[in-house]
Amino acid sequence: MLNLASLCFPDREKSCFFCCPPIRDPEADPLDDIATRRAALRRNRRELEQNLASPREIPGDSCWGLGFLDDQEKQAGCLLHPLQNHGRDLRHLTGYQFKCANALCREAQVFSGLQENEKEFCLNLCRGMNSFTYSSRSNPLMQLLAWEEKMVGLIAGKHPAGLNRNDFTNAYGFLWRDLDFRLDGYLAVEIATRRDPDFLRERLTLYSGFRQNIIAKLKDLGADLAASSDSQCPSHCLAIPLSLSRLLKFGAGLWKLPLDSDTTILSLVNSEIDQFLKYT
Repeated sequence: MLNLASLCFPDREKSCFFCCPPIRDPEADPLDDIATRRAALRRNRRELEQNLASPREIPGDSCWGLGFLDDQEKQAGCLLHPLQNHGRDLRHLTGYQFKCANALCREAQVFSGLQENEKEFCLNLCRGMNSFTYSSRSNPLMQLLAWEEKMVGLIAGKHPAGLNRNDFTNAYGFLWRDLDFRLDGYLAVEIATRRDPDFLRERLTLYSGFRQNIIAKLKDLGADLAASSDSQCPSHCLAIPLSLSRLLKFGAGLWKLPLDSDTTILSLVNSEIDQFLKYT
């Protein structure tokens, strides 16, 4: 059984197999039809030697290399991974070695950048989960990690003794129930940094109005900037945080802007945040 200090393998009781198979329905979830999934994981483990003797390329949306990794059926993952085969990488047998070897979800990337106390806070939220629940993106931990390192650090810093899953969800479930990290990642984190994550939760109605107002101003600014320049680049190429570029794209519909507009945009957004905090 694997025992890696990572988001994928936090302990010997569970693992995350969300990224398998390599081509998956983006709306699919490990909690969908658990009985069928469990049977497939069991079958693939049982038939591994047979499959290795007569390997076949997979269609991508299913994989004979995905199975339970232990007799107790606690951890699920890649049966062809080099850590399962004394250093030999057998993933080429499915035709997807390159894709699988480079698969690292956004949540895992965020988790790897956390401080040790922050990682401990995160994994404490998942005590008692099995691999199916842990792998689901409805897992509150995965919902939190979508907000990236800064928000995780702010919340973990407020609760050095940790929080159980119920208390955490009651206190911070608004992050995914009422907000969207793609729209709110920059604004909400800036406000939480300057004040407090609880400050944001207690003023959600006011914040919602503030967000709509700033999106409207960004749309007007985008139109003015576009009229003043013929040279444009994708918004995520501007010298601004990616979280702010998401607000420009998904909130204001500004997918391209002049390359030199970063200072103007940052000045507008941060000025609006200052005003919001001054009068809230």
